[in-house]
Amino acid sequence: MFIVFEGIDGSGKSTQIFLLAKHLASLDKHIHILLTREPYKNREIREILKQNESPELRKEKLTELFIQDRKEHISDMILPNLDKRVIVISDRYKYSTIAYQGAQGQDINNLIEAQKDFPIPDFVFIIDTDVKTAFERMQKDSRTEQKFEKSYFFQDKVRKNYLKL
Repeated sequence: MFIVFEGIDGSGKSTQIFLLAKHLASLDKHIHILLTREPYKNREIREILKQNESPELRKEKLTELFIQDRKEHISDMILPNLDKRVIVISDRYKYSTIAYQGAQGQDINNLIEAQKDFPIPDFVFIIDTDVKTAFERMQKDSRTEQKFEKSYFFQDKVRKNYLKL
């Protein structure tokens, strides 16, 4: 089974992922669960996100990097583990690129088309949290180091894109 959690930064995805994994593990000790997240391993993505620029800048480069990173994530982690009948739970997936890069001004239809051949999850949970609550959570955790996390207006655009999805 392939399960994905999506939502704006500070929405509570990580909390819900751990609660689900704990619940599934309690059902049967023979269940194997892989928790994974995106971005998968491309360090250039994190470096760009830490730069003190507007979230709308470098949208083409970020889109390219996220999609390439996702291809590797699918081939290295997701598909091999699904083939072994492992439950794969991912913190973010292709819907994040649609929501976030769409908020950067990329054409949503082009983002969907670029990822149309990627595996479709069995379940996608989009955690809808208002931006004010998400910002309060991130401030408690001192998690506003990335440019996407700094802009209330940008996170509101991302949330609206998730709701459209």
